Amino acid sequence: MIHTSAVFQLLLMLILVGYAILLYRSRLKPGIIRLSALVILAAGTIVHLYGLSLEHFESGFMSSLLRSLIMSIKLFLYDSELIELEEAQHTPYFLDIYMLVFYSAMLTSLSAIIMLFGKRAMTMLSLRFRKKKFAHIFIGINSRSEMIAHGIENEEIAFIEFPSDEKENEMSVKNVIGGVAGEEKKDNFSKKANVTVLRAKCGLRLSDFKGNVFATIGLERLKKFIAPDTAFYILSENCDRNLDELMTLLEDDDLINNTIHVCLSRDGVARYYKTTMKQTGTHFIYPSSLAVVGLMKNALCHPAGVMRPLLTAEGKPTGAVQGEFNALVIGFGETGQAVTKFLYEFSSAVSTDGTPMPAHIIVNDERIDSLKGPFLFDSPDMGHSDIIRYENFGTESSEFWDRLMQRLDDLNYIAISLRDDASSLDLACTIFMYAMKKRRNGLDGLRIVVRKKCTLSHEKKLVDKMNEKAGREVIICYGEYETVFTSEMIVSRKKNGINKAATGVADKISAAYTAVSGRTVQTDGRSESFHIRNRARMELHQLISRANHTATVSAIVAGNTQISDEALENLARMEHLRYSRYLTAHGYSYAAEDDDVFKVNHQLCDWNSLTDDDRQYHRDMVRAQLSIIASEA
Repeated sequence: MIHTSAVFQLLLMLILVGYAILLYRSRLKPGIIRLSALVILAAGTIVHLYGLSLEHFESGFMSSLLRSLIMSIKLFLYDSELIELEEAQHTPYFLDIYMLVFYSAMLTSLSAIIMLFGKRAMTMLSLRFRKKKFAHIFIGINSRSEMIAHGIENEEIAFIEFPSDEKENEMSVKNVIGGVAGEEKKDNFSKKANVTVLRAKCGLRLSDFKGNVFATIGLERLKKFIAPDTAFYILSENCDRNLDELMTLLEDDDLINNTIHVCLSRDGVARYYKTTMKQTGTHFIYPSSLAVVGLMKNALCHPAGVMRPLLTAEGKPTGAVQGEFNALVIGFGETGQAVTKFLYEFSSAVSTDGTPMPAHIIVNDERIDSLKGPFLFDSPDMGHSDIIRYENFGTESSEFWDRLMQRLDDLNYIAISLRDDASSLDLACTIFMYAMKKRRNGLDGLRIVVRKKCTLSHEKKLVDKMNEKAGREVIICYGEYETVFTSEMIVSRKKNGINKAATGVADKISAAYTAVSGRTVQTDGRSESFHIRNRARMELHQLISRANHTATVSAIVAGNTQISDEALENLARMEHLRYSRYLTAHGYSYAAEDDDVFKVNHQLCDWNSLTDDDRQYHRDMVRAQLSIIASEA
C-alpha cells in the first residue's frame, strides 16, 4: 500500500483553501455554487466507486454506481465512512482525496445556506433593533436607485432586495454597498451609515398579495418604520415589473398617500389609469425622458451645433444665425417623441431682423398613424405647426431610402431612436458612410445622435473610429443618464433633500438671474395650494430648460459674453421663442390670464405683443445665461 506524504496532504489542503476563497469571491453568483456542487457530486461518486472496488463489493456496476451516488449525496448532509479500515492499515491516497471532496461539500453546503438564510437573518436583526423611520425606500436595487441614493444626505434610506433582482440584471447588494458605479462614488457611498439593505423572501407581485404587503414579502416589521412622508422609488428598467410592484403597493390603503416615484412606459401609465381610480401620490417617470435629459445636457447634441452664428465685420456676435435647421427624427416611439419636443424647443433662433430662423423637423415611423394621436392629444398645437411634418414609412422600405438620399444634402441633424438600440447604431453608421461619400458637403455641418448605450467595447471603438475619420464628433450616442435625472423626479416636499445634481442646474440659473435682475424665481413647491405648487414645479422645469439652453446661447455668441444691445435684443427674442415652444410642447395654449391647471399662458404670442415686464424678464434671463457662460469659460 502506498503511504501518503505530507507534501501531498499539504497540496490538497491548499486546493481546499483556494476553493474556499473561490466560494467567498463568487458568493453573489449562485451559478458558481451549483456548478461546484455538481463537480463535487461527480468526484464523490468516482471516489466511492473506487472505494467499493477495493472493498470487493459483490454487485454489478449499476448497483455500485447507484450506491456510490447515494453515498456521495450524503456528503452534503453528514459525515459517512467510505470503507472500514483496520487500525494498522495505512491511509490510502484516495481517502485523502475523499476528505478533500467531503470538506468541499461541507463548504459548498455552508455557502448555500448562508446565501439562502444569511441575508434574511441580517434583515430580521436590523429591523428588530431599529428605532429610526425611513425617509426613502427603494423597491429593488439598480443603477438608477443607486445613483439617486448617492445624493440623499442625512435621511434614512432602505433598499429592498428581492430574490429575482439578479435574474433581472439588477445590481447586487455588493454594488450598492461598494458603490461600483464609479470610483468617485465608491468611497462616499460605502461609508453611508444611513443606508440599510433589506432582503425580501419573494418578489412584490400582486398575485402573491395576502392582505399585508410587507408581510407578503417577509418584512412585516418594516411597516413600523414608514411615515406618511416616506417616499418610495420603483425604478427598474423592466417597466412591466414596475407596474406590478406599484399596484401591489397601492393595495395597502396606508400607502396610497405616500409619494411613489415609478418608471413606467406611457402604455404602462395608461394601464394604471384603467385599473385604478384611487387618488394616489404616484408620480410617473418616463425612461424615454430620462434618456433625452442626457441628450439635453450634452452641448454637442444641441441644434446650436449645426447653426451658423452671424457675426459683424469686426467679429462681434449679432445674436442671430443664418441658414436653416433641417432635422430628421427616425423612430417616433416614446424617445422619438421626446427628441422631437427637444428639437422643436431648442432649435429656436432668430435672423438679424428678429424673425424666427427657418426650422423643419421631419418625423418618420412606420407606425406614425397610431403614435401621432396620443402625442397630439398631449400637445395639440404641435399638430398645426408648420415646423413638423410626419411620414409613415419605415426604414425597411425603399421609399424611406429614396427620400433620405434626396434630402441628405439639406439635412444637418438626424436623430435615431428605433426600438432596437443595435439597429439604431447600425443605421447611424450606414448614413454616416453614405453621407461621407455622396453628400454635397461631406460630413460638414451634419450631426447624427443615436439612442444607444455604447457599453460594449467594440461599439465604442466603432463610433470613435468613425468620428476620428470625420475629424470631429458626428455620431453621438446618448441613452441612460449617469449623473442627472429628470426634474419630475424631484419631490417638492423635500427639494433640498434629494440629489443636488438634479436641482443644481436650476439653482445656478436662478442665482444668476437674481444677480442680474435683483428678483427671484419662486420654485418652492411646498405650499398646500395645488395651483401654487404646480406653478412652482413649472418654474423649476423652466429653470432647468433655460440652463440647458445656455449651450445654444454660447454657440450663437461664439463664447463672447460682452455683447451689444442689439445682440441682447435678438437673444431675448430667441429666449421668448424657446419659452413659447416649450409651453406649446407641454400642451399650453394662449389666454390673457395664466392658469397652469388648465394649461394656458399669455406669453404664447409674438415678441411685440408682450408687455415691457415680460420683455425685460427675457433680457435678464439672457444676461443670467451669459454670466454662467462667462463663469465657466
